[in-house]
Order: sequence, then structure tokens, then C-alpha cells
Amino acid sequence: MEQRCVDDARLDALITRYSDMVYRLAVLRCHTKEDAEDVYQEVFIKLVRYAAKLEDEEHVKAWLIRVTINQCNSLYTSSWKQRNRSLDELHEQGAEPAAEDEGLTAISEDDGILDAVRALKPAYRDVIYLFYYEDMSIRSISAALHTTETNVKVRLNRARNKLKEILEKKGAGPYGRL
Repeated sequence: MEQRCVDDARLDALITRYSDMVYRLAVLRCHTKEDAEDVYQEVFIKLVRYAAKLEDEEHVKAWLIRVTINQCNSLYTSSWKQRNRSLDELHEQGAEPAAEDEGLTAISEDDGILDAVRALKPAYRDVIYLFYYEDMSIRSISAALHTTETNVKVRLNRARNKLKEILEKKGAGPYGRL
């Protein structure tokens, strides 16, 4: 079994280029800053292990997005995480009940657009983030999420409608708060 090595300069360049993207995606998908930092660290540990197998920059970016999403999912499906909750999560759960029926979580009146995006289902949250914050094309998003372009378009449309609905409930206009 042949093991290819990646030089430190390439790893440093990849980490520098994609660290903000990975961290923002982790923060968007995780409930706490600490969980996002754990995911961030795990993603780059995996990058060190698998960087030699990644061909080009587009492949690296798609791979990092997929690994970040998978790490976030793994974090919340682990048996330890399901049995234990942080004090912040318990406080939030006691303060506001979640709107589970529509796939939305409860958000308070003084939260901004980012919290409205966080209130979306993960599938919708991902496409909104990748399309608007990372300026990725529909084709790139479909490759990163391993789904069809049509599915990405549908998710994007539904996410926009849900965001509009959430922001209208909060009294925000089309460009944010009124």
C-alpha cells in the first residue's frame, strides 16, 4: 500500500485558504461555539491524513464542506452527545419551546438574519450558506453535497421562502430589520 506525502507548505496553504469557510460552516451547523471548534479541529486533522488523495482545489473545497457537514452530524448523533446537554442548551430549552412541526427552531425577537438562517432545517441551511456566504454555484453545491442540481435549486427556493416567512414573523422587511 503506497502512502503519498503532502508537503507542509501545501497543507499550510490549504488550511489558511479554507479555515474561515470550515469554521463558519461549523458555527452555522453547531449549537455552541465549543462544538464548532471541535468540528473545525477534526476536519483539519482529517485533511492532514487525506490531503495527498485530493486532486485539485475544487475537489479540496468540496471535500472540506462534505467532511465538515458529516462531522457536525456525527457530533450530534453520538451517544454521548444525545445523553448529555450543556447548561446553555438546557437554559435555552427552558426559555423557548422549539417549533418542531415546521423544522424550525424558536428564535427570539432580537436575533438577526443569521439566527433566522440557523432556524432552518440543516439541508436548507447548507445551501443558503454555500450559495450566499461562499458564493458557490449551483453545480459546485450539488457536487459538494452529493445531490443533483435540481435538488439544490429546490432546497434554495424552499429555504428562501422559509427565511422570508421567519423574517416577516419577526417584523423584518426584505433587507433585514425594519
